Amino acid sequence: MSRPADQVPQARNEAATPLRFVTAASLFDGHDAAINIMRRLIQAQGAEVIHLGHNRSVLDIVRAAIQEDADAIAISSYQGGHIEFFTYMIDQLRERGAGHIRVFGGGGGTITLDEIRQL
Repeated sequence: MSRPADQVPQARNEAATPLRFVTAASLFDGHDAAINIMRRLIQAQGAEVIHLGHNRSVLDIVRAAIQEDADAIAISSYQGGHIEFFTYMIDQLRERGAGHIRVFGGGGGTITLDEIRQL
């Protein structure tokens, strides 16, 4: 017999473990207002957030995400090199066996449709 979704008990793992995010602003980027807002929004949804602050390298962020067993990374990038920065981050995660960690990024500049396809 089937039940409505709201009556199906959650798996023990889902009920006990909130999502974990690592948040940071990218290297050579002192703008952290956007990522601070995102961090607060993510926390308000019940996720755990490990905030690294601003001016963080790809390797700083990747190491922290792996060490903290993060489900996702949220990054702001205002310095213009977002294609290279995000591509390098995804490559580094995959090389370290952590390709399952999701990467969310944005910033002060526009990420064009062509760039979205690349990413």
